[in-house]
Amino acid sequence: MAEIIGVSTWIVAALRWGDWRNWNKYHATILYFILGDVLYYYVSYQHRLWTLEPTWPLKNELICLVGEFIVFACTVLIYIGKYPRDHFISFWWTALWVIIYTINEWILLKTGTFTYHHGWTLFDSFLFNILMFILIRLHFKMPVITLILSVTISIILIFLNSIPIK
Repeated sequence: MAEIIGVSTWIVAALRWGDWRNWNKYHATILYFILGDVLYYYVSYQHRLWTLEPTWPLKNELICLVGEFIVFACTVLIYIGKYPRDHFISFWWTALWVIIYTINEWILLKTGTFTYHHGWTLFDSFLFNILMFILIRLHFKMPVITLILSVTISIILIFLNSIPIK
């Protein structure tokens, strides 16, 4: 039930604040965000650091992943669509989104919809969220550089978290 409420909330937020008129400008960044999630699930299949746990009535991981993809698209439509031009304000805009995602994850933890494994913590997710939102913005501005950085950062994270590659 938490997934349905959460995804519905993100859809309503995106309908209210998302930049739908320019959605095609954000298309590549939405796909980048989704691809990162898919690759995480693929690479860490045997050694996940965090897991979305399907709960009633959505007891299917694939359905939950579709919900994640909807949330990611909504996130980009709002986060990039309303991104401030002023550097000082943009810092606080990104900080706000890091806090939103971290609180959202904390709620999912408390409802049993999200679990951590292999030493991963909410603080790790907080740090990851900082990196993630910086990369989302960077991808929108400089996609090729962001892809190169993302591969490098992914390799470092795989090494630091002892994720076996088979």
